[in-house]
Amino acid sequence: MNKSLATKEEVKDRFYKFVSFRNRFSVYLSLVIFVCYYSFIASVGFFPDVLGYRLGPSSISLGIIVGISIIVLSIISTGFYTLFANKYFDKEQAEVIEELERTGLIQEMKE
Repeated sequence: MNKSLATKEEVKDRFYKFVSFRNRFSVYLSLVIFVCYYSFIASVGFFPDVLGYRLGPSSISLGIIVGISIIVLSIISTGFYTLFANKYFDKEQAEVIEELERTGLIQEMKE
């Protein structure tokens, strides 16, 4: 977008699209973790025998593997969000705020 030709409506529209996308992205990642975690908790309650199944002669059960997998999934999704935020969100936010300040919309939105 050419910064010198951007109107107030275009800048405001870009701001709302950015905020909407960032929020949707966060909600989707949160939902993935939420569904996995509560599915695990529900399976502990409803199917304890399945999660208590021992893998081989060791003391490691299927529940431990699934629990560790959820922790790893949480770490990976956090890293994915951090990477995406640093590569895209921070740059886009700086550009949008700069345009809002240039057009004077930031003062209007604060009021």
